[in-house]
Amino acid sequence: MKKTMPRLAGVAIALLLSTTGITSADSVKVGVMYDATGPVSASSVPYAKGIQAATRWINGNDGINGKDIELLVEDYGYQIPRALSIYKKMRGEGVVAIQGFGSGDTEALMPSVSKDKLPWFSASYSANLTDPSHAPYNYSVGADYSAQVRAALKHMSESWTDTTRRPRLALVYMDNAFGKSVIPAIESYAKELDIDFVGREVVNADALEAVGPLTRIRDLNTDFILLQQIATSFATIVRDARKLGIDSQVYGTVWTYDPQLIEVAGEGANGVIVVQIAALSARGLEIEEAVASVAETPAQIDDHNFLRGWGSMMVMAEAMRVADAAGNLTGEGIKAALDTGEPFSTGGILPPVSYTATDHRSTNSTVLYRLENLEPVLIGPVEVERRDDWLGN
Repeated sequence: MKKTMPRLAGVAIALLLSTTGITSADSVKVGVMYDATGPVSASSVPYAKGIQAATRWINGNDGINGKDIELLVEDYGYQIPRALSIYKKMRGEGVVAIQGFGSGDTEALMPSVSKDKLPWFSASYSANLTDPSHAPYNYSVGADYSAQVRAALKHMSESWTDTTRRPRLALVYMDNAFGKSVIPAIESYAKELDIDFVGREVVNADALEAVGPLTRIRDLNTDFILLQQIATSFATIVRDARKLGIDSQVYGTVWTYDPQLIEVAGEGANGVIVVQIAALSARGLEIEEAVASVAETPAQIDDHNFLRGWGSMMVMAEAMRVADAAGNLTGEGIKAALDTGEPFSTGGILPPVSYTATDHRSTNSTVLYRLENLEPVLIGPVEVERRDDWLGN
């Protein structure tokens, strides 16, 4: 079945959805769990706003075959215990699916959503969540973290021209589920590409400086440094790398770049290559008019965190429509609609995504940008293989 975006003409702007209220037969509940007060709020808040804006647009365009989506929105502060408590509350209030956010909470709740048969979409792109054999109800919209670091390593290998030695790589990661998730992929793929993985250092989100870890990396004479970080720690790392005179080529995965925070990074950000999984702006895309019609501010049309939240909600909603048309608007029905292998459109935010009952990797496509004058300049797409031995790794 071909998945298409609803017609954009005559968009009706729906009222902002309440997080409370009585659900009628003409509505369906979806949970939204995000970080408004914790360490990743700078990224999580616009992501959640993208989900909410997409929902306003969906409800203004026939909803789920005439049913409105009612969002139950909760801040979990990037704290796993709070996430567990909120999940129980949402489950008790009758949600049919949940839009989550972080790696730690998503992985902690993986057994629960499987047992309760509640599809959980997340902004955690951990490869561990793409294997339905142990995460059958987990989904994300975009290339997983392992695919992102493999894209970076592939680009490193292809750009390396010194035939007298192998390139040397170091990783700077966060000491949590998000940060650690990429280590196995880097270790194995670096070996395949003849890249020496010579060191790894931890810099967490609340770090005020990174001189110690970066000094140790500098002493390893690395050619490449890969950052599995968020935008706030990225700013600290590239600032201190410049201070230390490090001239290694730096790569960052999807969360390192944020248009709202890039100036905090200063000149140290220039030259960094960032791996992205979706468009950085809606301008010129199929969904530009729809986004503009329901966005709270004009800046949201150029916020890639907002757009990825929008895309995640659009995929979930289309699966809900299919499930509803089949007379089974439940978690099980939504999963069945998702796992057909048919493509789902995000309106150009990223290539069409698809899932099967045995593989929840939505896509292996990434796009690389180089930061110049603190602005992203397109390098081009990088697509990695969809290998069986990489599923879940």
